[in-house]
Amino acid sequence: MGMGIGINAQKTNAGELTGRYDAIACSVWFTSTGIVMPKMIKYKAADDTIQVIRNIRVLSMDKKNYCGIPALEYSCRAVNESKVIFFKLLFQQEECKWKIIW
Repeated sequence: MGMGIGINAQKTNAGELTGRYDAIACSVWFTSTGIVMPKMIKYKAADDTIQVIRNIRVLSMDKKNYCGIPALEYSCRAVNESKVIFFKLLFQQEECKWKIIW
């Protein structure tokens, strides 16, 4: 019988990233307790124009591991061009890179 001596001490793996995702630039706000809150993103659209999404509302944040790589996954909502859009933002901590998952 295991008594917490290292058995199953590995972090759970969320698998591989699925869906359509793009690299983005993200402007964030750090709270006094060190929580990262995305506020604005920029990404390149299919027609090579730079698109901006502001006033992002974070609905939830989860710490995940994708193929062993730690990441913060944010479920978000924003109003863009009079439309409410839902998306996920992924911050890959080791690489310091942001991605959007549509």
